[in-house]
Order: sequence, then structure tokens, then C-alpha cells
Amino acid sequence: MHRVLIVARRDYLQTVLSKAFLFGLVLMPLLFGGGFLAIMVANKSGGTKEQRIAIVDRTGVSAATLIQACEQASREGNANSGGMSAAQKFVFEQVAPEADEPAQLLELSDRVRRGGLFMFVDISANALRPPPGATHVIRYYTNATGINLQGIWLPAAINDGLRRVRLEQLGVEPAKVDESLRIIPVERMDLVTRDPATGAVAKSEKSNAAQAELVPFFLAFLLVLVVMAGAAPNLGAVAEDKVQRVFEMLLVSASSFELMMGKVIASLGIALTSSAFYIIGGMFALAGLAMFGAAPLDLLPWFFAFLIVEVAMLSALAVALGSACSSTQDAQQLAFLLFLPVFIPMFTLTPVMQQPNGVFATTMSFIPPFTPIVMLLRQGLPGGVPWWEPWLGLAGAIAYALFIVWAASRIFRIGILSQGKTPKLAELAQWVVRG
Repeated sequence: MHRVLIVARRDYLQTVLSKAFLFGLVLMPLLFGGGFLAIMVANKSGGTKEQRIAIVDRTGVSAATLIQACEQASREGNANSGGMSAAQKFVFEQVAPEADEPAQLLELSDRVRRGGLFMFVDISANALRPPPGATHVIRYYTNATGINLQGIWLPAAINDGLRRVRLEQLGVEPAKVDESLRIIPVERMDLVTRDPATGAVAKSEKSNAAQAELVPFFLAFLLVLVVMAGAAPNLGAVAEDKVQRVFEMLLVSASSFELMMGKVIASLGIALTSSAFYIIGGMFALAGLAMFGAAPLDLLPWFFAFLIVEVAMLSALAVALGSACSSTQDAQQLAFLLFLPVFIPMFTLTPVMQQPNGVFATTMSFIPPFTPIVMLLRQGLPGGVPWWEPWLGLAGAIAYALFIVWAASRIFRIGILSQGKTPKLAELAQWVVRG
């Protein structure tokens, strides 16, 4: 054990005291935080320019009501953006319909291309009472790219204006139109639970969208980031040491298993150091923003437990694959085997977040290579998981990690002294069986 710790201490200090590690440790939160800040600044500055939207009302009676509804929706959209979208000022103008509809649409499109218009909306003559299954009733034209809030509030605002016109035509008093169309707030609530101590039904709280979805997503993303930063470098480093015949000298002082375990423990130390730095920094950031209540304090013990298992698993695999390579180029070709346990869960985050307790998400969280990421994400989502699932998943992940460490040690023992052609996967399996 003493020799294992000597190897681990040497690799750990060599990494954490390097300028590259310290620079990356500080740069990553600055890039992410600076990116959000840049978006907010750009959106605020981009909202100063006036954007014109033309309304072509072919019904002949709806333009004024439509413009009023759109102006109100635009103001509400800016007020609810929270600074993450541009507080743009939209000016609506009514354009009289012309007999030659295609020529008018072309003329308005040219105005958009020249920058005179941001977009224009074409309301067909039958928009107030369209026949069943009618299409092309309301269309808007723009050359703006990307995701924008106009595509969200504009259709709803136009329909709101048309409803108001219909009600007035049906004889509803204008004073009662607002009451008829008044929007009732719909609140999202957490699931109702029972207090395990008293057995009483606990009062449900209003669900926080950021805490319900963004926090567990970023926690799972941080796990992936820290795991890859701690484990992946072993693949190339071991391959390079093998090419330079460093291990042939080290084997005089330590066994192959001690060398491998020293590198695995060093990877654990690096991962724990960087994750502790990011989590403590995140806590201070949330406290500074008066959002400390969004911190997933109950998930942090599970985060570190799954982190240790995942890093041990992938760093041992990286050391084994690196020892089987004959060059650093070979290590790059085998890197996909190291990335699969991380990338596959990341590709399934969307269905897992949509149905965290569905058959697919539950099954994925009990497959040991994917357990740390998927189970941690499911735990942070609203409703959580039954208390026994994380324990069972952690037990399976630990057993799988121990198997990977055992198999990796057998590959490493043969691989560090083998020369020549890089073995195929079938040959690596034979090394595991024969030792």
C-alpha cells in the first residue's frame, strides 16, 4: 500500500500543480459564467433597435384589435424574459391588402431583406371563421434565424385578437370581452408525498423550473466533465510511458498492480479536487444570487459516491487500454471504448428527463456503466426515485467497478511489457481470462 500511495502522490501532484490543470480549473467556470453574462449583455444591447412588424389584414376589421393584442403580448414577453432574452421594442404597422396578393408578398419580403421590416403577418380573409381543416389561414414571414420569443407569443397574440373580434361580432359587450378571455394562472406543483415519520400527507410546494430541471442536469454534466478530466488523460499518458519504457524501470520497485492502482487513486484525487472546487464555487455563486435554496445539498453525497465509482471504473479502463497500445496514435483509436460509458447516458438525457420513472430510464439507471450519470439525474428530478434504487444502483456500480479494476490489472500486467502490434479486443479478452 505504501508503494501505491507513492505512485498516486507523484501522479497527483504532477497534475494538480501543473499550469495546464490550474488554468483549466479556473477557465472553465469563467467560460460558462462569461458566456451567460455575454448573452444577457448582448440581448440587452440588442433590444435597443426598433423592430417593425407589418400586419396585412384581409378580413378588413381585425387589424386594430390584433395590433393591440400583439403590443400587450410583446410587453409581457419582455417583462418575463428575466434578462436572458432581448427586451426588443416592436412597432406594429397596418398594411392595406392589395388585389395582387403574390406581388404584395414579394414587395413586403423585399422590405424584410433590406431591413425595413423585421417580419410581416398575412391574415387571410376567412381568418375569423375558417372552414374545418383550413390551412394557410395565418402566416408570418421573416428571415430571422435561431430561436426567438416571437415564434412563441406572436401566434397566441394573433389568436387572442381574433377571438376578441369574434366576440364583439357576436354581440358581447366590449367591457365583458376582457373578463371572458381572462387568463387563469396554471401553477406547476411538486408531487404530493407522505411524511415517513408521522405518516401525514405533506403539503406540496410550488415547483421551481430551474431547480427541477436545470440543477440536476448541470450536476450530471459536472459529473461527466470531472470524470473525463480525471480518467481520460491516463490513456495517453500510460501509452506514452510504455513507448518510452518507463514502466520497465518502475517494475523494479513496484508490482504492476501497485503501479496501476497508484494511477487510479491519483485520478480519484484529481477528480475530487476539481469537483470540490466547482461545487464550493457554485455554492458561493448561488448564495451571492440569493438562490442558495436551489443548491441540491441532499444530492451531494450521492454525487461524490457515484463520482468515485465512475472515476475508478474509467481510469482503470484507461490504464489498461493505454498499456495495450504500441503508440500514442493507437491510444487515440481505442479512446472510443473509454468514452462509451459516458456518451451513451448523455445521449439519453432527454427521454430520461421526460419520464424519469419510466421503464427506459429505470432500466438505464441499473446498467452499471451508465448508473452514476442516469441515477444521479433521476434523483434530482421532481418526484425522485424510491429510496432503495440508488443503493441498489450504487452496489451494482461498485461491483462492476471492482470487476473492471481486476480485469484491467490483468491486462496491464501483460500489456506494459508487450511490444509490437496492438492487440485486438478478442486478444484483450484472452489476457483477462488467462491473466
